[in-house]
Amino acid sequence: MPDRSSGPRRAPAALPALLLAALMAACSAGAGGTPSPSGSPGPTPTPSPSPAPSQAVQHSIDPTVLILRVEQVGGFVAPSFQVTRTPQFSLYGDGTVIYQLPPDPNAGLSLGPPPLARAQMNGEQVDALLAFALLAGKLEVAKEFYPNPRVADAPDTVFTIATNAVSKAVTVQALGIAPDPAEPDAPTIQALGRLWELLVNFLDQVRRGNATDAGVYQPTAYRGILSEGQPQGQGIDWPWSDLTPDAFVAAGDRGYRLGVLTPAQAKVLSLTPQGGLFDTPIFGPDRVPYSIALRPLLPDEAK
Repeated sequence: MPDRSSGPRRAPAALPALLLAALMAACSAGAGGTPSPSGSPGPTPTPSPSPAPSQAVQHSIDPTVLILRVEQVGGFVAPSFQVTRTPQFSLYGDGTVIYQLPPDPNAGLSLGPPPLARAQMNGEQVDALLAFALLAGKLEVAKEFYPNPRVADAPDTVFTIATNAVSKAVTVQALGIAPDPAEPDAPTIQALGRLWELLVNFLDQVRRGNATDAGVYQPTAYRGILSEGQPQGQGIDWPWSDLTPDAFVAAGDRGYRLGVLTPAQAKVLSLTPQGGLFDTPIFGPDRVPYSIALRPLLPDEAK
C-alpha cells in the first residue's frame, strides 16, 4: 500500500465512482430523513486494495489515530447518560471503524447504551468516505462553530476530521432542527446534517458492502465512573477484591471519580457491557453507598 501519511494533499475531485454513488444514495434522504431499509438493494463496490495516488486522501495509517468522528455532547439529558455517552462513529488510520448499533426495539428498558460494533474499510473505501466528508459534507470549508440560539436543550454535534491537509473539529448546535433558510450558513449546516445521517447509520453502509463487518467491538478497558451517595433502595455489594474505591480519582469538581476497569472487572457488573452501563447502585467495602457507571474506552483514548 502506498505511504499515505506524508505530504499534504487536498481532497480529490475524482473519487471511486461506485463508492461515491453508494454514499450519495445513503444520504439522499437528507438531514432528518429515513435511511434505506437494510434489505434494500444498493451498489456493490469492488474497490482495489491499493488506490492510485491520485485517489488518496492522505492521512495517518496508525490504528490508534482518529481520522474521522461524529459524536453528540451536552443537551438536556440525565447525568448518567452524559458520562456513559460514546461517539456514534469513529474511523481510525488503518481503516478500523467503531460505530454504535441502533437500539434494539425489542430489548425493553436497557441497562446501558447501545453496543458498539466494528467494521473494516480498505484504502479506497476510506479515501471515498473522507473525500465525501470533506467535499459533500462540507468539512473542508466548515467553520468551527455553528450556534443555534433558538434552541437551548438540544445536544451539540461535533465532527472531527484529521487528514494531512485538513485537521479540525466542527460543532453544530441543535443539528437536525431546520436552520432559517435566510441563514447564510444554512447550506453548510444541511450538508453536515446529511453527513451525520450517513455516519450514524453506518450499519447500512456495512450491509451495502462499503465496509466489512468485524463483529461486536470488544473494548480492552472501560472507564468506571464512581459517584458517592447515589444509590436509592437496594444496591449490590462491592464485587472486586482487586479494585477498591481508592482506585477511582476525583475528576475536578464534577462530583464523581474516575477509574479504569479491565474487561473481566466490567463483566462482574454486566455480562455484556460492550456499550457501557448506566448508573448501578453499589456499596463499598465499608458499606458506603455509591453508584457506578461504565463507558468503553476507544483506541484513541488514554487509559
